[in-house]
Amino acid sequence: MPTPMQLESLTVSDGVSYYYFDSGDVPGNTYTTMVFVPGMGFNGGVFRKLFPLAAAHRLRIVSLYRRDYNPTTSFRDADLAGLTSPTVEGQEGFLRSQAIDIATFLVMFAREQHIPPAEGTNGGIALLGWSLGSSHIHAVVAHLDALPSDVLSDLEKYLHTVICHDVSGVFIGIPHPPGLSMEYWSETDAEKKLKLFHAWVAGHFLHKNIKSGSIDDLEFYKSLDKPHSMHELSPGELAELTSAKTFSTSDTLLVSIQLDVFRAMTRRAIFDTALAEKFLPNLRVRYMCGGASPGTIVWTLHRLRECLADPKPIYGPDAEKARDVKLMLQTEGNHFIFWDEPEVALEQYIATINL
Repeated sequence: MPTPMQLESLTVSDGVSYYYFDSGDVPGNTYTTMVFVPGMGFNGGVFRKLFPLAAAHRLRIVSLYRRDYNPTTSFRDADLAGLTSPTVEGQEGFLRSQAIDIATFLVMFAREQHIPPAEGTNGGIALLGWSLGSSHIHAVVAHLDALPSDVLSDLEKYLHTVICHDVSGVFIGIPHPPGLSMEYWSETDAEKKLKLFHAWVAGHFLHKNIKSGSIDDLEFYKSLDKPHSMHELSPGELAELTSAKTFSTSDTLLVSIQLDVFRAMTRRAIFDTALAEKFLPNLRVRYMCGGASPGTIVWTLHRLRECLADPKPIYGPDAEKARDVKLMLQTEGNHFIFWDEPEVALEQYIATINL
């Protein structure tokens, strides 16, 4: 296992600090900083197998602990009021506040660490959201117009690519596949619920044809009869990378945000020409998924491909493809490829950045 690294922290606003791991400066010429935002139930430590491989690829890897993942600042009453709000305005306000925090983190980190600015896809920052973390990445792009002018101007110097890795459809406003049923949602015990979720999402799914786009060619429930990702960890070791409490509280509330809110956020992020032309017009938006990830994730990428060709049925009559958006459907790797095959994962990320 990699040598444990020290958690660092950065205060982005009054009373809000983000903790993170940092693989460190890369000596020599220009390097790219990849900032990872983890998914449901997991903290920034989940990416730790990537850290010792980063420098050889001219990468600096930073993995955030999202809000509500100790020791990053928990959500306060004002945050929870938006997250639990029954209104579109309240839920949009919550996502906007997360976007501002993360964008501010990127700029402050870049300033304090004196990272190289972006030159095309070299240097600068590639921001990656994994699974639920993709919702935060979309929020950043959707709410660039909410950033203070000094943050926005510096962000433009550094942020060249955002990547959504294995995003679920709901986070981009696409309904679940017809008939999809996830039994673990009915479990009320937090620890058992996380265990059931992990047993499903960390499997290796064999699909008849991942490229056809047909729902009948995808496997949604039954994974291969092989150990799922992280099977070698003891309960205590897995607990170091997860939070059952956050999984079953604020993360579950995030998943429950109205589909129309996520749809509007996605429209602002990649289907709004006026916003794209005014705010970071050269930003590149990439989506990738693993060939052995759950069928619902592969299905989402195909539906998004259809939306890029004609966004109006899902995202409204004024929706137009407004940014440099490309998709990468990998032929290998499950939802935790960065754990099972970290070298392959880095190669996939680099290829996706350079699409």
